[in-house]
Amino acid sequence: MTYNFFITLANASLLCLLVALLFNTRRRNQAFKRTYFDASPIPILIEDWSGVRSTLAALKAQGVADIGAFLAEHPELVLQYRKSHRFVDANEAVLRLFGATSKAQFLAIAPQLLPASLESNVRVYQTLMEGKLTAQGERVLHTLDGRVVPIIWRATLPPSGDASRILFYGFDITDQKRAQKALTDARADLAHAARVSTVGELSASIAHDVAQPLAAISVSVSAAERWLTNGQPNVDRALSTLHQIRQNAQRANDVVGRIKTFLRKAPKRNATSLDALVRDALQLIQGEAQRYDVKVHILIEPSLPTARVDEGEIKQVVINLALNAMQAMANAGTSDRQLTVAVADKPQEAVMEVQVRDNGPGIDQSIIGRIFEPFFSTKAEGMGLGLVICKSIVKSHGGELTVQSADQVGTAFRFTLPYDRGVVPN
Repeated sequence: MTYNFFITLANASLLCLLVALLFNTRRRNQAFKRTYFDASPIPILIEDWSGVRSTLAALKAQGVADIGAFLAEHPELVLQYRKSHRFVDANEAVLRLFGATSKAQFLAIAPQLLPASLESNVRVYQTLMEGKLTAQGERVLHTLDGRVVPIIWRATLPPSGDASRILFYGFDITDQKRAQKALTDARADLAHAARVSTVGELSASIAHDVAQPLAAISVSVSAAERWLTNGQPNVDRALSTLHQIRQNAQRANDVVGRIKTFLRKAPKRNATSLDALVRDALQLIQGEAQRYDVKVHILIEPSLPTARVDEGEIKQVVINLALNAMQAMANAGTSDRQLTVAVADKPQEAVMEVQVRDNGPGIDQSIIGRIFEPFFSTKAEGMGLGLVICKSIVKSHGGELTVQSADQVGTAFRFTLPYDRGVVPN
């Protein structure tokens, strides 16, 4: 009996010790949570993705490796997978970020405040499928008080890979976005000021280039009047003179138009497919290609990223470079005239490259260094502003325009355009 008493006492003492340990552990965990979770200045969400992970495991077993490509074909599945997702907890910084009055209020409407985002979800899905521990991305949040807040988010999984407690950290980048926009606007204003200054310095030359076609128009008008008022009017000669008037009027109009374009501030730019843009530009000068007897080849890589550009300006660059090449080959009497316009992805530099290449006479190495100078032209009727404007347009888009040429082999103009960084995706 005494023996049993001591056994019972030992068991009770052990039980008390275990209860005390559990109580202390819970208290420490609560203190840790209060200090490092609730009081953290960084918004932190705890989310349960375990149900989604089971679905992804089944897809992986079926041979799906690229979940992004799979969901691009089945975007409706994102909302279906979302039903397996659950918001578990949120700290005080999250409540402040969204303007929520209580944790209960926030968790009740969290699915509406943080709807499924294909891009963000795919990043987490891929992390779960590959067994990695972190994922990161950007998105825009819409708060209860009507604010729009761009953030960078980062997800952290426990080393065990337990998807029922994924930590999501949010970093408000509103100030960074505002500073980035201010810097972009400042650069645009600086580029505009530089263009205005350049035109001011060259105003005399501009006036000369406009005055020439206007003087020619005046002479041609007088000649046309004489051909029509003679005792025997010569309609054919008058029509020929009128054709010259039209050509010179177009020359004057081109000078004015290009100067206006050169002076214009940064226009509104849109995410654009260079494939469609280049094809449209070349379609506009198809008649010129036939006139100069030039065969045009278009080589465009498939699945190119988009570029954020002013479509009219970039079309102007493509058209100008292509027409220059056609005219150079025609003036040199090149046989079997070939013009190749190629667009290629350069992922190492995060740019796309557009190349306009001909098999003409090439550019004399003694003058190739001057072809981007204002009012320098190798053509008798040239104004010398075309390449200057092209280079300015490309530079304002964050790219570079360069040239390579070899005697009797041909000339290649290349310009780059950065990938479309776009706005922060929803």
